[in-house]
Amino acid sequence: MSHKRFRTQRHWHNTLIMVWGIPFLVLPGIIVGASSGKFLLFQVSLGLSMLGILLAARRDSSRKATYRIEDDRLVLATPTDSRTIRIGEIADSSLLDRVGARAYLKHHPGAAKGQGAEEGMDPFMRFCTVDIGFRSYTLGAARRLIDRLPSAKADLLLLRLRTGEVLLLSPLHAQDMVDTIGRRTLGA
Repeated sequence: MSHKRFRTQRHWHNTLIMVWGIPFLVLPGIIVGASSGKFLLFQVSLGLSMLGILLAARRDSSRKATYRIEDDRLVLATPTDSRTIRIGEIADSSLLDRVGARAYLKHHPGAAKGQGAEEGMDPFMRFCTVDIGFRSYTLGAARRLIDRLPSAKADLLLLRLRTGEVLLLSPLHAQDMVDTIGRRTLGA
């Protein structure tokens, strides 16, 4: 059989939220500076805005992963970790959105090797490059906005293994990966 490689998604939601918030952070400094002639508040707010953009961009660009389906196995890799899963070990794969991923993690804390939700989040999302709302700097303020974006609908893949372990993946073309896994599991 052929090998198929899937690119992962990269979203810049934290960075965009910071960019959209800059006018609200800088405007008071401009108003105070224009009325008093002292632009210290403007300089501080501008500096904090730039620092926020840099931190958000670093957070948004830090997660990298690759997914490859080779003959009878699925290879998941990040710069620090890799995992090979035999196609026969996969119970099923399904499309999921971010709201569903958060709900799944909250309602099935044992899905990630019998750990609680906080400890289990890392194994569950080890190979996911999309922030589902647990790692954002916006403290949940923009979560509803991001969840309603057209790009956030069914953009994740929930992979259940026969061992009971569950992994969340974020391929760019999630439906194509679900179809490929489905064809390979039927052929196995």
